[in-house]
Amino acid sequence: MKAFLFMSCFFLSGFAFSQDFDSFDSDMDGKLNQAEFSERNNQGYQNWDVNSDGSIDDVEFWDRTYYNLDQNRDDFVDESEWNEGVETGVGESLIEEDYTALDINQDGRLDSNEWNDGMSDNTWFDRYDENADGFIDNEEWNISTFGDWDVNDDNFVDENEFNDFDAFDTW
Repeated sequence: MKAFLFMSCFFLSGFAFSQDFDSFDSDMDGKLNQAEFSERNNQGYQNWDVNSDGSIDDVEFWDRTYYNLDQNRDDFVDESEWNEGVETGVGESLIEEDYTALDINQDGRLDSNEWNDGMSDNTWFDRYDENADGFIDNEEWNISTFGDWDVNDDNFVDENEFNDFDAFDTW
């Protein structure tokens, strides 16, 4: 379950920028608290809130997830892109999915329709939408993302957890 949460957080973050741990650790104590993490994580939220209305709905969420997986931007997710995404922290939320089962027409790649159909039962969005209003606000985003990265549940993200998540390098 923790792996699922961990993966979700990263994927939701969808950070389109590369950062190092020290740029997050503003008090230089060797760990990130929720406030330090959230300050920088807000940039990721803006990437997911495509229409900039202050909330992420399920369509934005799944469209952005698909976009992040489609590394070569050909509007398909092939198996190598899938495998690369699953190997990141974000991938933890997708690891339970079976790529070949999602590929309904068995052409070796997922189009957006196959993706949307396949993700209809995935609970990743619902986990982030803590108040179940159908939207992920910035606070829900930050809390859930931080929880995913804090693998050892000590209320801090240390440099190892940060680096192991691998979100900034690949997403």
